[in-house]
Amino acid sequence: MMSYLRGAIAVCMLGYVFCVCCPDTAFGQWYSGGTLHAANGLQWQQADAKNRLATAADMVAAVAKGRDTTIQYQTVDDFRLYAEQLSDCITEATKTRAASTLPVQDIAALCVVSMQWQVK
Repeated sequence: MMSYLRGAIAVCMLGYVFCVCCPDTAFGQWYSGGTLHAANGLQWQQADAKNRLATAADMVAAVAKGRDTTIQYQTVDDFRLYAEQLSDCITEATKTRAASTLPVQDIAALCVVSMQWQVK
Protein backbone atom coordinates (compact mmCIF):
# COMPACT_ATOMS: atom_id res chain seq x y z
CA MET A 1 0.00 0.00 0.00
CA MET A 2 2.79 2.41 0.91
CA SER A 3 4.66 1.78 -2.34
CA TYR A 4 1.45 2.40 -4.30
CA LEU A 5 1.03 5.75 -2.50
CA ARG A 6 4.65 6.71 -3.19
CA GLY A 7 4.21 5.81 -6.85
CA ALA A 8 1.05 7.89 -7.11
CA ILE A 9 2.76 10.88 -5.50
CA ALA A 10 5.73 10.53 -7.85
CA VAL A 11 3.44 10.45 -10.91
CA CYS A 12 1.55 13.53 -9.67
CA MET A 13 4.78 15.43 -9.05
CA LEU A 14 6.15 14.51 -12.48
CA GLY A 15 2.90 15.67 -14.07
CA TYR A 16 3.10 18.97 -12.22
CA VAL A 17 6.74 19.51 -13.19
CA PHE A 18 5.93 18.68 -16.82
CA CYS A 19 3.04 21.19 -16.88
CA VAL A 20 5.12 23.94 -15.29
CA CYS A 21 8.22 23.37 -17.40
CA CYS A 22 6.58 22.63 -20.74
CA PRO A 23 3.09 24.18 -20.81
CA ASP A 24 3.18 24.98 -24.53
CA THR A 25 4.29 21.49 -25.45
CA ALA A 26 1.97 19.65 -23.10
CA PHE A 27 -1.32 21.40 -23.67
CA GLY A 28 -0.77 24.53 -25.77
CA GLN A 29 -1.79 27.96 -24.63
CA TRP A 30 -5.36 29.14 -25.13
CA TYR A 31 -4.09 32.51 -26.36
CA SER A 32 -1.56 31.29 -28.93
CA GLY A 33 -2.07 30.47 -32.57
CA GLY A 34 -4.56 33.14 -33.58
CA THR A 35 -4.37 33.77 -37.34
CA LEU A 36 -7.55 35.73 -38.03
CA HIS A 37 -6.28 39.30 -37.57
CA ALA A 38 -6.69 40.14 -41.26
CA ALA A 39 -9.67 37.83 -41.85
CA ASN A 40 -13.12 38.78 -43.03
CA GLY A 41 -16.38 37.70 -41.43
CA LEU A 42 -16.74 34.56 -43.52
CA GLN A 43 -13.21 33.40 -42.68
CA TRP A 44 -13.96 34.04 -39.00
CA GLN A 45 -17.08 31.87 -39.20
CA GLN A 46 -15.16 29.06 -40.90
CA ALA A 47 -12.31 29.07 -38.37
CA ASP A 48 -12.24 26.82 -35.34
CA ALA A 49 -13.07 28.12 -31.88
CA LYS A 50 -9.46 27.89 -30.65
CA ASN A 51 -8.23 30.13 -33.47
CA ARG A 52 -11.05 32.63 -32.85
CA LEU A 53 -10.31 32.73 -29.11
CA ALA A 54 -6.56 33.19 -29.63
CA THR A 55 -7.14 35.97 -32.17
CA ALA A 56 -9.61 37.67 -29.83
CA ALA A 57 -7.01 37.44 -27.04
CA ASP A 58 -4.52 39.35 -29.21
CA MET A 59 -7.15 42.00 -29.87
CA VAL A 60 -8.03 42.31 -26.18
CA ALA A 61 -4.35 42.66 -25.32
CA ALA A 62 -4.02 45.49 -27.85
CA VAL A 63 -7.00 47.31 -26.33
CA ALA A 64 -5.75 46.70 -22.78
CA LYS A 65 -2.38 48.25 -23.60
CA GLY A 66 -4.16 51.52 -24.35
CA ARG A 67 -4.51 54.08 -21.61
CA ASP A 68 -8.27 54.57 -21.77
CA THR A 69 -9.65 51.12 -21.08
CA THR A 70 -11.89 49.46 -18.54
CA ILE A 71 -10.14 46.09 -18.99
CA GLN A 72 -8.63 45.01 -15.68
CA TYR A 73 -5.76 42.54 -15.80
CA GLN A 74 -2.59 41.41 -14.09
CA THR A 75 -1.72 38.29 -16.07
CA VAL A 76 -2.52 36.98 -19.53
CA ASP A 77 -5.04 34.58 -18.02
CA ASP A 78 -7.05 37.61 -16.88
CA PHE A 79 -7.70 38.28 -20.58
CA ARG A 80 -9.55 35.02 -21.11
CA LEU A 81 -13.02 36.22 -20.08
CA TYR A 82 -12.62 39.32 -22.22
CA ALA A 83 -11.35 37.24 -25.15
CA GLU A 84 -14.30 34.87 -24.85
CA GLN A 85 -16.72 37.80 -24.82
CA LEU A 86 -15.04 39.43 -27.81
CA SER A 87 -14.93 36.16 -29.74
CA ASP A 88 -18.63 35.60 -29.06
CA CYS A 89 -19.48 39.15 -30.13
CA ILE A 90 -17.53 38.83 -33.40
CA THR A 91 -19.03 35.39 -34.06
CA GLU A 92 -22.56 36.71 -33.56
CA ALA A 93 -21.90 39.81 -35.71
CA THR A 94 -20.43 37.78 -38.56
CA LYS A 95 -23.43 35.48 -38.89
CA THR A 96 -25.11 37.83 -41.35
CA ARG A 97 -24.38 37.68 -45.06
CA ALA A 98 -23.60 41.39 -45.09
CA ALA A 99 -20.82 40.95 -42.53
CA SER A 100 -19.14 38.12 -44.43
CA THR A 101 -16.93 40.54 -46.36
CA LEU A 102 -16.23 42.99 -43.52
CA PRO A 103 -12.79 42.93 -41.88
CA VAL A 104 -12.81 41.20 -38.51
CA GLN A 105 -10.74 44.03 -37.04
CA ASP A 106 -13.53 46.50 -37.82
CA ILE A 107 -16.13 44.22 -36.28
CA ALA A 108 -13.93 43.75 -33.22
CA ALA A 109 -13.61 47.52 -32.83
CA LEU A 110 -17.40 47.85 -32.87
CA CYS A 111 -17.68 45.07 -30.29
CA VAL A 112 -15.16 46.79 -28.01
CA VAL A 113 -17.17 50.01 -28.21
CA SER A 114 -20.47 48.24 -27.62
CA MET A 115 -19.04 46.46 -24.56
CA GLN A 116 -17.71 49.81 -23.32
CA TRP A 117 -14.14 48.62 -22.85
CA GLN A 118 -12.75 51.95 -24.00
CA VAL A 119 -13.31 55.20 -22.17
CA LYS A 120 -13.39 58.36 -24.24
